Amino acid sequence: MLPAGYMSFGQGPEVGLLRFLLRSTALLVLIVYGMLMIALLRLDFWRRLKPEPMASHWSRLLLGLLNMRLRVRGAVPMEGGRMIVANHVSWIDIQVMCAVASTRFVSKSEVQHWPVAGWLADAAGTFYIRRGKGGARPLLNELLPFLQAGGAVTIFPEGTTSDGRDVLPFHPRLFCAAIDSRRPVQPVALRYGLDRAGHNIAPFIGDDDLVSHLLRLLRCRGLDVEVSFGRPLQPEGATREELAEAARSSIREALAHSMLETATDTVAPELLTA
Repeated sequence: MLPAGYMSFGQGPEVGLLRFLLRSTALLVLIVYGMLMIALLRLDFWRRLKPEPMASHWSRLLLGLLNMRLRVRGAVPMEGGRMIVANHVSWIDIQVMCAVASTRFVSKSEVQHWPVAGWLADAAGTFYIRRGKGGARPLLNELLPFLQAGGAVTIFPEGTTSDGRDVLPFHPRLFCAAIDSRRPVQPVALRYGLDRAGHNIAPFIGDDDLVSHLLRLLRCRGLDVEVSFGRPLQPEGATREELAEAARSSIREALAHSMLETATDTVAPELLTA
């Protein structure tokens, strides 16, 4: 039996030590590459470029590095303003959505001040929401013209992450932007597969910290990720509460018909000792 805190490699669902080290080194290179892209976007010559294609490119590289295999179901909308609504399982949801759709994101304002992640979020044109009463109003004032101009934005209206087996109740306030701009709401269901040992390691919940979670993903041999696009919901005649509930119901239905196996646990206890 391994002592507590001992990191094993190459056993069962985990990669060997050499591959883990190679992945870790490649991740550092990828982060530096992302920083260089951010620097380019801040130069006057490059400011006219849209950030979405560069964010998509970087996200695909990261998912490839982690051997996360995407399965897309349904029609991916390519043009036109829309509000994409997805269930929230992990921080990597953003990279998954970036890889399959040209979109910007709404994130909590604290992310803006995080090292590396905050810089990448800024470069990707992220919109920020302040917590507390009245925090959504400035954001809604930003989203309305963006959607009217044909932009796409992704929100995670659960307001937190879950284990991905069901969908928490949606906060409806941001759905006002879709109603006021008369742009459709696009439900998207995200489902992460199990690792080779049958554990659900993808969720970023509870007391998880970013470093430990990232180490779990680096040690895993790979995961399947299912991205299911539902039928767009038209906002005309609907209240924000009705629109939020319709989007949640669509996502729950897609998860119920997912082709990926689910688990009763969230993460194997032995994987938490890394």
